[in-house]
Amino acid sequence: MAHCSAMARLAMALASLQTTLSPLSSSSTSLPSLSLSTTRRRAIAFGSCVSLASSLLFLFNPNSSPLALAQLLSDELQQEEDRIVNLFQESSPSVVFIKDIELTKVPKTSSEVMANEDEDAKVEGTGSGFIWDKFGHIVTNYHVVAKLATDNGGLQRCKVFLVDAKGNNFVREGKIVGFDPAFDLAVLKVDVGEYEIKPAVLGTSKEIRVGQSCFAIGNPYGYENTLTTGVISGLGREIPAPNGGAIKGAIQTDASINAGNSGGPLIDSHGHVIGVNTATFTRTGSGMSSGVNFAIPIDTVLRSVPYLIVYGTPYANRF
Repeated sequence: MAHCSAMARLAMALASLQTTLSPLSSSSTSLPSLSLSTTRRRAIAFGSCVSLASSLLFLFNPNSSPLALAQLLSDELQQEEDRIVNLFQESSPSVVFIKDIELTKVPKTSSEVMANEDEDAKVEGTGSGFIWDKFGHIVTNYHVVAKLATDNGGLQRCKVFLVDAKGNNFVREGKIVGFDPAFDLAVLKVDVGEYEIKPAVLGTSKEIRVGQSCFAIGNPYGYENTLTTGVISGLGREIPAPNGGAIKGAIQTDASINAGNSGGPLIDSHGHVIGVNTATFTRTGSGMSSGVNFAIPIDTVLRSVPYLIVYGTPYANRF
């Protein structure tokens, strides 16, 4: 905020001196290189300060009217709203809806599973996931597909609801590729056929900061494509893993995460996945999120998922 304070003082000085700002000229002088994420943060901070300075200059202009100032503020709010809308529209096609179903009899084919859900199956639970690559690998939480992963009777199935790059909805059966209960992660594979799917854009979790904006997309209580917003509330948390151990380094957020959100992505302001939504503290007796929610950092996911895709489930985790 020191930059913004300096910009505010500069704005007032410029207003009193009636000085005209001119665009910076190009120069051949080389500048120190910055990491992409650092550059983005500084660009956002600089943009916010410029916006503040512009507003202050406008405010100190004796010719400005309250109506014009109100319009300026309204335009800025509209731009922020449009940014979030675009963020959701770009990211949501990469998020999938997962249904766990239990069959009453073993089907002959996968197409029979898809066709006879209502007649020969019951929904055991729902969850979320996101598209990892164009080959149809889906990342989700292990606890979302735990019944399928440990099924010995051949009656558990998983239906995955997807949207292709053109906005067409389609459904496929998800097959377990691998799972890692120690980090509550699992990988499914669907046959995408002629459909072109949109993999999620992966970011990094090592540079996220408490207070930065974040967004969760998922299917809470079966309501598909739900967006919730919040901030990073804490880092380095420890949450229980399905295998009885602990997952360290979890991200805490107040973006609402409820039953059905599990396995969906937590994304940053650029639309990059920074975590996998996993757990929430619930209000006693209500089952509703208390605002204390957790996600597995994407850096942890990046270490585990490629191994699961190539080698499958680690021997120690096989049942």
